Amino acid sequence: MNKRLLSVLAALAVVLSGCDLFKGQPPAEPAVQEITIVLKEWQIISARLTVKAGKVRFVVKNQGTTDHGFEVEGQGIEEEIDPFPPGRTRTLELELAPGTYEVYCQVPGHEELGMKGELIVKP
Repeated sequence: MNKRLLSVLAALAVVLSGCDLFKGQPPAEPAVQEITIVLKEWQIISARLTVKAGKVRFVVKNQGTTDHGFEVEGQGIEEEIDPFPPGRTRTLELELAPGTYEVYCQVPGHEELGMKGELIVKP
């Protein structure tokens, strides 16, 4: 490179280092992991029930013929989506720490009929 180009690049680097464009920006929010859950009579269906610790969004679809709900319980968390009608979708977003969680339909009798599962959250 010639001396003139080097001096222009050096001056540009000095200007940019003092520029507020790159300072004071809030850190990017961590990505939200999304899990689709399908509720049908006496089953909770999901392609995966293992995620990394952090923000998790459950997209819960009721493809059954009766109202179903969805609850996540464990590690000090007990959060739910109230029972909702067939053909509808609800979401639940949680910040999850590593550990094992129970997921189930909280409509009386549904968990006992098989609407339950285990969610593993890895570090």
